[in-house]
Amino acid sequence: MPLKTSSFKKEIVKQNLRNVGWVSIVYFIGLLFVLPLQLVMALGGENGVESGSGGLFSITFIFHVQAIFLFTMPVLMAIFIFRYMHVSASSDFIHSLPIKRGKLFNYHVGAGVLLLVAPIVIVGLILFVFMGTADVSAFYNLADLGRWTMFMLIVTLLVFIACVFVGTLTGLSAVQGVLTYIFLLFPMGIIGLIYFHLSFFIYGLSSSTLLDRWGQQLSPIVDIAVYHPQLIENGEIHIPVDYPVLGIYIVVTVLLYFLSAFIYKRRQLEAASHPIAVNWLKPVFKIGVTFCLALFFGLYFSQTQGTLPWVIFGYVLGGITGFFIATMLIAKTWRVFTFYHLKRLGMYSATVAALLVLIPLVFIGYENQIPEQEEVENVYVGSHYYQYEDYKASDEVDFIESEETIEAVRNLHERMLQERSSLNNNGESIFIAYQLKNGNVIQRSYDVNRSLVEEEYEQVSQTDEFKEMQMPFLVAEATSIDSIYIVNPLRFEVTISASNQKRELLEHLKQDIYSESYSETFGSSEIDSYGMVRIDGGEEIYFPLRRSYENTMEWLQAEDLYDEVILEAGDINHLEVFRNGGAADQQGFNAFQQLKDSGEEPLVIEDPGQINQVLEAGDGGSNDAYLVGVFLHEENPQADMIASFDEDEAPSFITESLQDSE
Repeated sequence: MPLKTSSFKKEIVKQNLRNVGWVSIVYFIGLLFVLPLQLVMALGGENGVESGSGGLFSITFIFHVQAIFLFTMPVLMAIFIFRYMHVSASSDFIHSLPIKRGKLFNYHVGAGVLLLVAPIVIVGLILFVFMGTADVSAFYNLADLGRWTMFMLIVTLLVFIACVFVGTLTGLSAVQGVLTYIFLLFPMGIIGLIYFHLSFFIYGLSSSTLLDRWGQQLSPIVDIAVYHPQLIENGEIHIPVDYPVLGIYIVVTVLLYFLSAFIYKRRQLEAASHPIAVNWLKPVFKIGVTFCLALFFGLYFSQTQGTLPWVIFGYVLGGITGFFIATMLIAKTWRVFTFYHLKRLGMYSATVAALLVLIPLVFIGYENQIPEQEEVENVYVGSHYYQYEDYKASDEVDFIESEETIEAVRNLHERMLQERSSLNNNGESIFIAYQLKNGNVIQRSYDVNRSLVEEEYEQVSQTDEFKEMQMPFLVAEATSIDSIYIVNPLRFEVTISASNQKRELLEHLKQDIYSESYSETFGSSEIDSYGMVRIDGGEEIYFPLRRSYENTMEWLQAEDLYDEVILEAGDINHLEVFRNGGAADQQGFNAFQQLKDSGEEPLVIEDPGQINQVLEAGDGGSNDAYLVGVFLHEENPQADMIASFDEDEAPSFITESLQDSE
């Protein structure tokens, strides 16, 4: 008997090699192509890469192709090596042999691990041999090779064991593959969906704060997909996944292995060909699919319709759809529209409805929280959370610290709470972060119609501290600025890099920006030029270059740069002007095109003098009473740019002509 058992174990190994050896070979060939072969071609070519450009994770070694193999080969290995579980005849035969289930499971897992590890180790050895036979220092070093090998082994085993775990829960190989990717994406997806929907009902909660902070790390697929080669502070290569996260991957891999072995030992043979092979998972699967589809449909209608009734409709439609899809998959029939299932759906719906009512009540304190001024050390005001994070990382800027400006921010915050809306996707984003003296941070994000809080917002935005926060070059030393670029709407660019010119231009810009009015600050004109300041170290800061900046315009003229960077009448073929009465719900190009398509006749301006008046007029008013299409070429039927004017800002010949035509 022992001889037969030993012989049988040897046959299991041979069977695994015959069944899944091809996966290991494909994995090896793929890694061989994207690493050693690419290295040989790079060494033989004229163009190399700079030292520290990403190591073995760089574009030279086509890292994103490596990632494709990383997330496909382990899945294929797990599916085919445990294929017998999902075929009734094979399952009955294999489990009738004289070997314990636990050992059988370990033989297959061990074979899969060995066949996946071998290609990585062999390719790593080939790259190591290259280090002794050729100068590869511009591409990678021994530390880079060690990091690559460690990363590939950890992620490969994580994906393989995750697919094995999913395979023990289902009786269909196709479902195993699909559910594996869902499983790897699920933590980020479900938390993102929940957080996004909470922001509908909790005023001030930003749906992007959590995901921008560490959301991508919840899914290895997303974390690796968004990777870009870069150096960290000590000159080492930044690996695609941070070391603490790799440690979590190891822990998760070990836990999933023991869970898989536990479930495998207790799995019923009759589960083969069933979508869900474990009884306790069936209600979890049903609730999960129902919940996720309800959130997804709610998200869809929130983005397309933007009103709370449509979001609720999405929840209802998605919940019903998800419930019956999950029920049909489990029952393997469409005949599930019974009173029993309707009663279950009603219980689920009642639970969700109760949560929708209770959640806003629980977070009332969160919504109304405005710290007292004496509690605040400094404050940030901007548009988005990610800008706040970039701002914190910059050494050139400071937060708002003056008592007057902090009080103005608090007044703005209080006003936004008074104008709250349960769902407002059409407003302007305003993000506030209070750094408290006790070390805590209070962050809130709002979408508000700025016209409703204009007085309070003006008090904040007209302070020097706010302007310096939006344009940090205002407080930067000229010596710390690498260069200044000015680009006009025709995309002509002028670079200013001489020290004296940078210093003079900055001084004139500071005078104009600090003294500009609220309407000028938030005037958005397509026909204005813009500038970009590049700080030493790579940071780029953009700013508008308005014609109302008198000091800057005079300096540009004195330096013979004005004609190059400022759009003039001679650059324009003609203008078309509409009174914006019939497109009040649209902005910019959409509003202009809507008026043009309606058949309304525009005021056509071809006179250079009148064109100059339009170019010099104020722009960016709050109601956009007039829309001006700028046409640079006669043959172009589409406007190249759009300007807009309030009633009192438009040139008199425009208001008189369009009023006479009404």
